[in-house]
Amino acid sequence: MMNKRELADTVSGEIVGELINLAGRQRMLSQRIVLHVLLSVRGESGALAVARTCLATFAQAHAQLVDGNDHLPGAFSEALHGLYFGSHRADERIRGFMRVATDAIEALERNSEPVCAPRDAVIGRLTAEASPLLDLLQAITQAYQDEMQSVEEAARRRQMGVVHELAAISMRANIVAMNGRVAAARAGQFGREFAVITAELAHVIGEMDNLVQSVVGARRGVDGNERGAALRAGRINRATSQRMNSHHTG
Repeated sequence: MMNKRELADTVSGEIVGELINLAGRQRMLSQRIVLHVLLSVRGESGALAVARTCLATFAQAHAQLVDGNDHLPGAFSEALHGLYFGSHRADERIRGFMRVATDAIEALERNSEPVCAPRDAVIGRLTAEASPLLDLLQAITQAYQDEMQSVEEAARRRQMGVVHELAAISMRANIVAMNGRVAAARAGQFGREFAVITAELAHVIGEMDNLVQSVVGARRGVDGNERGAALRAGRINRATSQRMNSHHTG
């Protein structure tokens, strides 16, 4: 079994991008849970069903982020593992929020009267946890964005290592081709066939050089696209959270 550092080296930028979106969605879902619980208290029809659906989606996403599945790696790095299970106790706190949310929903299902002290106490605990949880979920999203930078840097190092190796091979092949051309010229008519081979070798070397340059250029483009996508996802998630928070406070 791979350790966290080895596992982190195998995670692609595309996967981390999915994790960023998943983590960002958790912020929106947490607010929707609280919002629809409060709307249910006010008697809005269907609000409780929405709250339960959001809670189920929230719980499933948390399991995917922490434990992973066939597609996602879970808390794949030491930093993420420390965030979830270290001093921040993110996993424990999130599971605690889910338990309180479940209690609030079940209390509302048992008693929908306008005033019910035990039920209202549970809902009070839920609303009290909403803001601290939102800050925690924001920190988790930021941690995944930090991982994106680490993954991109590791990918760049691996790719540039390949590029440097190709460049070294190309340089050595150029020397061989040059020596071959010199030998063919010295051999006169007897070196014509050898000259054809060295010319073809020079052509292959040129294609290799072009490949190296295209890889470098493509890497720069991918870096920009992945970073832009991650930033856009972060802005979208923040905007969604702000709208939900505005609705909640309004």
